[in-house]
Amino acid sequence: MITSCDEAVARLRAVPGLSCCSRPLLMLPLLRTGCLSAVVSVEGADAGWAGGLGAAFHALEPQRSVRDRTGTGTGVHEVLRRTAAAGGAAAGAWRGRELALLPYAGVRPAWRAALEALGARVVEPPRLALPVLGDKRAQRAWLRSVGAVTPPDAVVPALDHRELRRRFGDRYVVQTPTGSSGVGTHLVTGQDGLLPALRAGAGPWLVSGYVEGPALNVHVLVSADSTVRVLRPSVQLTRVEGVGAPFGTYSGCDFAAPARLSQPAVARAATVARRVGEALAALGYRGLFGADFVLDGERPLLLELNCRMQGSTWLLGELELAEHALPSALRHVLEVYGHATGGEARTDAADAVQLVVRHTGGPVRVAAAPVGGLHRLKDGRLAYCGTGFGLLECGPDDCVLLQLPSPGMVLEPGVPLGRIVARYPLTGPDGTVLTVAGRRLVEALRAGFVLEPLPQVPSEPLSEPLSEPLSEPVALPGPRTGAGPDRAAAPW
Repeated sequence: MITSCDEAVARLRAVPGLSCCSRPLLMLPLLRTGCLSAVVSVEGADAGWAGGLGAAFHALEPQRSVRDRTGTGTGVHEVLRRTAAAGGAAAGAWRGRELALLPYAGVRPAWRAALEALGARVVEPPRLALPVLGDKRAQRAWLRSVGAVTPPDAVVPALDHRELRRRFGDRYVVQTPTGSSGVGTHLVTGQDGLLPALRAGAGPWLVSGYVEGPALNVHVLVSADSTVRVLRPSVQLTRVEGVGAPFGTYSGCDFAAPARLSQPAVARAATVARRVGEALAALGYRGLFGADFVLDGERPLLLELNCRMQGSTWLLGELELAEHALPSALRHVLEVYGHATGGEARTDAADAVQLVVRHTGGPVRVAAAPVGGLHRLKDGRLAYCGTGFGLLECGPDDCVLLQLPSPGMVLEPGVPLGRIVARYPLTGPDGTVLTVAGRRLVEALRAGFVLEPLPQVPSEPLSEPLSEPLSEPVALPGPRTGAGPDRAAAPW
């Protein structure tokens, strides 16, 4: 059993690591510990990352000079396709290399084929013969079958506003079967509110009653020996006014805010998350998952699971590294490869916040942008203070700016303009209203950009979008007893 960060890093460094993800930020704990040799992503790495974190970064965004809504699957495949098409030294750098996939989420078959075409030998985690919680409709029913309380819902083949309003009230939520970070989730308050859901894809849809309350996320780790550990919770920032995000869109998290909520409700959410983890362990699941709750007074209602690392996992890892603990991101990778990790994780509140600010308005070209890294607010402006990759560089009065587009880049509406990381609250306890400090930082960030309007985004077409899902969603059986599924031997 691996119990220390040194042991984990030694094991993971035995084979050069490769990650495929939407943005390198998500893999920061693995990058800080030298466990990744290469990252293939949609968004590019922040300034200074290539030299400061010792990895090679291959990204679509810098190649196209466009930040749009290209999905992870299509974006990663496009990077690999372009590399192969370019040939020469860029393609040759992959040939003959052995790389271990250190996954943020699942692995797409197209990625595997593209890497093999480049001549790389890819080591993957054992593929488990277990159902995947990929369909929100099947997932909600399964959650109730293991004792979780969820909002009232229905799976409907057609969206009839009159009937749905009669059943769920004046406000209700419509979701497509798949989607993450708020994609495919729509708050409906009138007939016209159904149009985005209809454009997003065909049904049947999951329709839920709207519940007003703080959004709480609980990290859980399911170990290779079936031990279930509940980790630190965070308040999800999903309805923040003033940051340019529509309903349901992930806008960050706050690991200190749960201490300012109802403690009985937070404790009950942790209990439910553990129960769900035990049910997943019985099915053979290993690694991290996140449980998203909405707190209805003292009652936590479970909305859905994210069976992967999450957008908040990297920030949790920053806290764990500061405490000299084994980061959950490393534990996740080790667990999916079949290596059990030990040690109890802390669950107390901690000062760590991230807030995503999005571009509003039409297509623009970035004429000038703030410099990424460590900043401090002075006289209403952001003053650069030095290099900063994340929370570890932040003092109590500092912030780190990440995910900034570079000058010359084209931005489509709604894409991230930047991410603010700090050790002090940027929103109120429920994660919906900016604090005075949060509002000043958002205003200063926006003021640091010069954006030139464009009539349309002159982006080049991508290759054929990937049609296969991240994993095949299937109906979930109830928990089974006995040992977990047979596993292949760990590759290192």
